[in-house]
Amino acid sequence: MVKHERKTMTVTRIRKYEWNTLAWRETKQGIFSSHANLFPAEYLHIDDSWEIDGPVRVSLKWNTFTKVTRIKYKSLRKKDFDMDNPQEYPCASCGANRKSPCSGDKFECTFRVFFLGGGKL
Repeated sequence: MVKHERKTMTVTRIRKYEWNTLAWRETKQGIFSSHANLFPAEYLHIDDSWEIDGPVRVSLKWNTFTKVTRIKYKSLRKKDFDMDNPQEYPCASCGANRKSPCSGDKFECTFRVFFLGGGKL
């Protein structure tokens, strides 16, 4: 796993996977498939203009003959990610990481303000 970090407010985005670092399985038909679980503040870098941000489960299929890539997005399983638990998200207000308590007493920390899709929730 290669970790490249980029700042978004005070939350650090972590490049969890790249196209070449995914674990690919090949079928007899020449189709490669892979799966990746991305949690909040993690992303999959496919190329310079294509990144997929978590929280999401990504299934990729790449056909070597037609050079076509198919991607399916699914929500993460409840046992892996509880979207109603604020500790599952990094806090953009004080900078606390996922699964860590907030370090400040700011009002925004009450709601674990984080970035998703370019805006505050």
